[in-house]
Amino acid sequence: MSEYRINVRFSLEDETQRRTALFLNNLDREKYGSRNAFAVNAICAYVGELLNGNPNARLLEDIRRLLLEVAPVATKAEPSQPKTLAVELSEEQKQNQANVALDFLKGF
Repeated sequence: MSEYRINVRFSLEDETQRRTALFLNNLDREKYGSRNAFAVNAICAYVGELLNGNPNARLLEDIRRLLLEVAPVATKAEPSQPKTLAVELSEEQKQNQANVALDFLKGF
């Protein structure tokens, strides 16, 4: 099998990158598969959206959902109670989530 390999580094001083690295380190393999498969799928999905001319449609929602899953892992050593999420985000919350997602992607 032909492979293309890259190394990815996360800055543990950057909060978003630190949370992402922690998430990947503690990845639920039954839910997401291997770290490699997870990263490849995420990158392929993002590139697919870019090539289709719509880089933010599904991606931002997926990243928002992922970051909401990552936050309890990154901030607490013990399991937290599930939180009820608002169905609709305010415009300010949407913009903030978009900024967080784009900052996350700059790490790649």
